[in-house]
Amino acid sequence: MKYSVTVFPWEDSLYCLSYFNNRLPVNNMSTIELKPGREKMALNFNPWIFSGAVKSVTGDPVTGEVVEVHDCKGNFIAKGHYSPESKIIVRLLDLGRDSVIDEAWYYEKIKKAAQLRSLIIDENSDAFRLIYSEGDFIPGLIVDRFGSIAVLQASSAGIDAVKHSLAEILMDMDKGILSVYEKSDGDGRRMEGLPVSKGLLAGKPVGESAEVIENAFRFSVNLSGQKTGFYSDQRENRMRTARYAGKKKVLDICSYTGGFSIYALRGGAHHATLVDSSAEALKLAEYNMELNSIDRGDFTLLEGDAFNTLRRLKSEGHRFGLIILDPPKLAPSGRDREKALRGYKELNLQAMHLLEPGGILSTFSCSGHVTAPLFREAVTYAAKDAGFNMQILEQLSQAPDHPVRISLPETEYLKGLILRKQ
Repeated sequence: MKYSVTVFPWEDSLYCLSYFNNRLPVNNMSTIELKPGREKMALNFNPWIFSGAVKSVTGDPVTGEVVEVHDCKGNFIAKGHYSPESKIIVRLLDLGRDSVIDEAWYYEKIKKAAQLRSLIIDENSDAFRLIYSEGDFIPGLIVDRFGSIAVLQASSAGIDAVKHSLAEILMDMDKGILSVYEKSDGDGRRMEGLPVSKGLLAGKPVGESAEVIENAFRFSVNLSGQKTGFYSDQRENRMRTARYAGKKKVLDICSYTGGFSIYALRGGAHHATLVDSSAEALKLAEYNMELNSIDRGDFTLLEGDAFNTLRRLKSEGHRFGLIILDPPKLAPSGRDREKALRGYKELNLQAMHLLEPGGILSTFSCSGHVTAPLFREAVTYAAKDAGFNMQILEQLSQAPDHPVRISLPETEYLKGLILRKQ
């Protein structure tokens, strides 16, 4: 049965509106006035107002409050969450002057996001991104679904203020969600001046892990692990990479909990070597192998730094038919872009030396500050310096439950290439 969403039977009634409005405070609609010419991005549906674009603030808005944004002539542009601690001082929510940002507003946005997932997610998966922040037009809110558990990440002050109400909406809307657990500890939260926040928001208590299904594979998700615990954005890419795995020796760099390797081994790979700097991640990868009935002799676990391990394997004369490079974010900010590009080049250069002739390299960048053309350029220079002629077979992106907002290119953060060595 496909993932589905239920709705309140009284959602269009006046009772619905009064129910929601009575549960959130009414803000005083302070006003943010922009400098001349700085309204253009907002009018083109970009949801971010940077602090440098602000001419004045009228009223005394508190962090997380809903404010109106006006141009320099006093014309209304939009409403959004105010965050004076962040470079993104307002995250725009709605272009309607008469709109009310209350629980009814959030309910409609969440319902639309859930309906989209009902078109994307089938019965073979119960791990997916239910709400993707700006990509689903709810800036600052990420929700990942792991079976009956929803993991919520509030990365803005505005969302942090209403997260308990949002947890109740999630459980009311989808009766399959029995728990809403918060794991708010990302970079965006630090930008907003917010502390790390973790714990149960609503529903049944949860343990340290949850077992999920992705494309009929089984995985244990560590709820205290990286991000929200599992990388659903690579769901389609794991399948596409596994198509090239038949009878090959696989090297999985930055393997985390073993997703790519499990797909590859079940796709016919001869052996997989998993490399990660986290002993805890490798331990969970071993458990995930057991969940998918993969023999212990079919894989090797190596704890170590990606760069050093690649160089060591090269010096020892190892060769692989399929290499996966899925490093963590190398460019947390724009200031780190050049350093990150050097890192991507070095990783790919070393991996190319380890590839057999005709071997496949599946390589990724999850750095939002590194565009797809820049990443491809780094890989191109790696091939040039390594002295190999490479073919691009496929160009990859994030799974469709991480939709890209066309007016905000930053929502397209994951990019990948599948290449073949001549």
